[in-house]
Amino acid sequence: MKPLILEIAPSQIGKEKIKKALEILRKGGVICFPTDTVYGLGVDAKNEIAVQKLYNLKKRPRKKPLILFLNKSTKIAKFVKKIPLHSLKLISSFWPGPLTVIFEATLKEPFSLVTEEGKIGIRVPSHPVAQQISEEEDIIFATTSANISTKPSAKTAEEIPFEIKREVDLIIDSGKTPLGVESTVVDVTTYPPSVLREGAIKEDRLRKTLEDKVNILFVCTANMCRSVMAEAIFKKIWNDKKNQKIEVKSAGTSALSSYSPTSYTIKVMKERGLDVSSHLSRPLTKNLVEEADIIFTMEKTHKYHIRNIYPFAQNKIWLLKEFSSGREEEIQDPVGLSEEHYRKTAREIEEEIKKVVEKIDGKQEGQKTLLG
Repeated sequence: MKPLILEIAPSQIGKEKIKKALEILRKGGVICFPTDTVYGLGVDAKNEIAVQKLYNLKKRPRKKPLILFLNKSTKIAKFVKKIPLHSLKLISSFWPGPLTVIFEATLKEPFSLVTEEGKIGIRVPSHPVAQQISEEEDIIFATTSANISTKPSAKTAEEIPFEIKREVDLIIDSGKTPLGVESTVVDVTTYPPSVLREGAIKEDRLRKTLEDKVNILFVCTANMCRSVMAEAIFKKIWNDKKNQKIEVKSAGTSALSSYSPTSYTIKVMKERGLDVSSHLSRPLTKNLVEEADIIFTMEKTHKYHIRNIYPFAQNKIWLLKEFSSGREEEIQDPVGLSEEHYRKTAREIEEEIKKVVEKIDGKQEGQKTLLG
């Protein structure tokens, strides 16, 4: 049976055509689709029959896992145990794009995505077709390149091998892929990170990126309370890890310049041995957003504000609790409330900062012959 073929121009993606692809995935079908690198094969990882069909088509050993596609980096929280500090720089610099990152997985299944060592490969592609398919929450979009294992990858729909074409349920033809080279694969569970496959991003470019310090930005409303606390607490907890270059700042979405923290903020921080009295409030600017590798916000409104004004930054904006604990919960503003509310806020922020530090402190000795 011939597969359904849909022609979709990257600049004119119709919802109905993407809807058809999603229907096929939900029914256990295999689709062939364009990415920013090469053409890929995709299935819903929850459907073992579809997964096995994909492996058979590609003649790929089952011990080689598929790659999870997501439409934004903040979705990785439920799939990975740690997001090491050095991975933040890579994610900030190359996602969405042709970089596959290997993390320590929180999952043991679907088996098609997790290695025997408990690792998972994740990519956030930049191609709009792959982005829209990856957006669906009910589909775990497991992918691999649309070629027979060890054979050249397909840069156009015409180059997809006949053996694959005749067996897939859908082919989305968007013309030639932008890059025509497979993604670079980097394992960040080691330190320094290990390049498992050099693709569209060259190793020397990765090395140069990792030489730069990691910039962390905390954001609240006025930069006179919560983000001030978070900046000071993070610096204190991270203080014994000076071997890794890092810079921490804070700002406010509605901040005015050069205002001191509230008196209660200064007092509760002093009780923790932290002097924030010299801090001056800073408005959030495009420059601060551009230089940040990760942005932690206290409320959803902060997150939406930054994303709406600076859409290029959507892959590095997290609620603090979203990153630390995988919960989309907010840290409420104590301004106008009692001194005890400020203490409660400080304790809450400190608890989450400790989890953040634990999550990004994934330093392990690795294969120094690659990026070391």
